Amino acid sequence: MTELFKLIEVKCPNCGKLKNINIPEAVFSQKKFGTIKIQIPINAVCSEHQFIAFVDTKGIIRGYERIDIQMTALSPEAEREALGRLNLRNLIKVFGLYGIFSLIHAKIFNYPSYVIKDDNFEYTENLLNSVGDNILPETYQGSKSIHILEEPNVNKIKVKDKDALIMDVSQNIYQTPWETKLKFEEEIVRKALDIIDEQEQLKLLQQHISKFISEVHYAISILQDFNQIYDDELIDKISKALSIKKISTYRLNLIKKFISRNVSKEIVKKIKNRVGEFLSLV
Repeated sequence: MTELFKLIEVKCPNCGKLKNINIPEAVFSQKKFGTIKIQIPINAVCSEHQFIAFVDTKGIIRGYERIDIQMTALSPEAEREALGRLNLRNLIKVFGLYGIFSLIHAKIFNYPSYVIKDDNFEYTENLLNSVGDNILPETYQGSKSIHILEEPNVNKIKVKDKDALIMDVSQNIYQTPWETKLKFEEEIVRKALDIIDEQEQLKLLQQHISKFISEVHYAISILQDFNQIYDDELIDKISKALSIKKISTYRLNLIKKFISRNVSKEIVKKIKNRVGEFLSLV
């Protein structure tokens, strides 16, 4: 059956260049998925920028998000040598940069992920979950959280998990169960791609994630000694105890999210916000 397409005018959020691109009609037909994130690679609209277009189910663009990572090109010889190996660069070719940010975020924060495959997709669930484990500390490994969907028709997909990441191998993201911007994931992927050695890339991701989780563990140890604590006080205690630069509110929100999804929602309730508390009294 011939696939139908919808023509959409896309504007690069960096340079403002406009171009009409074809998006398969099937992407918009499953209304329960809501806003869809479509990855626009370099050369699709302009020759210098890649970004995310947020598109509703009617094909209307509701916003954009920039991606600042630039991948260096491999030589033809290195490209042939890397072909077939499951590494960060090859995963980005399959899922796109934002897709990789999303998969990493889902793995860290314990969201189930569903990948809609096509006939050319060659990786198994076990292989993808194994790579996902390689970027996590040993304590958090072993979760089979990435699932491959054999049904290629997005209209027939039924997923029981309401808080799931749902994407395909054409770099379309149908559902993300979070509102958080993926700044942390983008930062660590950028640093990993600066390393030539493919094995070291995954190790570097694990190191950055382990550092983040060490902050989580220390936050938990502090919270166990308090009935309640203000968020700015917790930031100071974590930063001073670990002798690190003062962590940002964004970082603290990630810590709270990790605790809530991997440890206990009750512990997170101990963290209070001064502004929010004041506004509740007004």
